[in-house]
Amino acid sequence: MIIPFKNIKHYIFDLDGTIWTHTDLLPHADYVIQKLQKKGKNTHFITNNTILSRDGIAKKLTHMGIRTTKEHIFSAGYVASKYFEEKGITEIYAIGEHGLVADLSEAGIKVSENANNVLISIDRSFNYSKLKHATDLINKGAELYCTGISKYFRAGTELYPAEAPTIKAIETLTGKMPIHLGKPSDAFKSRISEDITLFPEDVLIIGDDLNEDIVFANKCGFKSALTLTGNTSKEAADEATSMKKPGAVIRDLKEIITFY
Repeated sequence: MIIPFKNIKHYIFDLDGTIWTHTDLLPHADYVIQKLQKKGKNTHFITNNTILSRDGIAKKLTHMGIRTTKEHIFSAGYVASKYFEEKGITEIYAIGEHGLVADLSEAGIKVSENANNVLISIDRSFNYSKLKHATDLINKGAELYCTGISKYFRAGTELYPAEAPTIKAIETLTGKMPIHLGKPSDAFKSRISEDITLFPEDVLIIGDDLNEDIVFANKCGFKSALTLTGNTSKEAADEATSMKKPGAVIRDLKEIITFY
C-alpha cells in the first residue's frame, strides 16, 4: 500500500523509538516535524511512557527543537487521569513517577495509600514495599489498572524495565490482570476522539511497535506507517497480518517528506 503522505492533514507520532530515545532525538525527527508544521500539517504525539507529564513532554520536545504544547500530547497518564475523572474515581494508589502523579493531580485525582483503585505504570523506584501494599489493596477488593504492558523502554542506549514486570509480580500474588488504559486501548481511542476532531482518511499514525502503534491505528481506522528506528524489524513488519499489519514501512521519518 502506498500512502499519499502529502495529502495527510493530521500526523500522529509515537515518541519512544519514533521521535526519541527519551534522552535524544532520533535522526531527522526535528527537521521532519518542523517541515510538516511549516506546511500547515497538524502534529500530535502519543506515548504510554508516563515518566514525564504531558506538560513535561511538551516542554522537553520544544527544548529539543520540536515546538508543541501539552494539548498536542496524548500520554497514557493523561488518558488514565481523564478516564478516572469521568468515572468519578477521586483517589488512586499509583505505582509510577512524578509525571504520572502530575497528570492525575491536574485532573483533581488524589494519590492515596488507602485508595480502592491501583494504577501500574513505569516506576524506576518500584520496590518490595510498593509490591506488598498494592497486593494488599487488590486482595481487599481494589480495582487494578495499568498505563502500558511493555517489557521495557529505552533511554539513550540503555533498556529499563517498563510495566510488564510489575504487572507480572502483582498477578503472581493476586491472580488479577489490570484494565489497560494505554495504547491500543479503547480508553486511549476515546480520549483522542473526544479531544480532537479527526476524519480517518486524513490521519496517519507513525510508530515503531506493531502491537501498540499499528494495532491502535487500525483500531481507529487511521492510516499507519511503521518506522524501523525502534523495536520492530523489517522481517517482522513484512510478516505482520490483520490488525498488526502496517499500511507502510519506512526506514526513518525522513521518508515522509520526500513527497513534499
